[in-house]
Amino acid sequence: MPVDASQRGYNKELLSVALAIINSLEEELNDDSFSKLGAVFSQKMVIAALDLLDRGDVIKYVATWGKVDYEVLGSTSTYFVQLDLPSQIPFYCSCPAFSKAVLFAQTHIMCKHVLGTLLARKLSMAMERPISADELLEIFTKHYQ
Repeated sequence: MPVDASQRGYNKELLSVALAIINSLEEELNDDSFSKLGAVFSQKMVIAALDLLDRGDVIKYVATWGKVDYEVLGSTSTYFVQLDLPSQIPFYCSCPAFSKAVLFAQTHIMCKHVLGTLLARKLSMAMERPISADELLEIFTKHYQ
């Protein structure tokens, strides 16, 4: 059963499985890819994440010093996503669902924005934009006021 339907408590093992599935995906998604993702995530979440890719809503910001962060254009707002963090939960999203379902209730291992960003990175589908330190500061400020 998908984690976001019934899992309680943050599950590092399930996260490892999910990341292994994402890393095993080929450059082009197919029915097999969808089935693999469905083993860990609900169909609704997979479809929502893939919709972000289809709409080109994942933006990859590459700072002049090499730092990479992402912004995801959601249905009601724009969210800031960070990947590869050195913590138990190796990513962060500024959306309310991440705070509620991942951090507090611990019923999900990630939100659709993080899943979409991980898929966009794996499939090279993020819109890449260089960013200066001042522009990155402006994005941080916008999301963390």
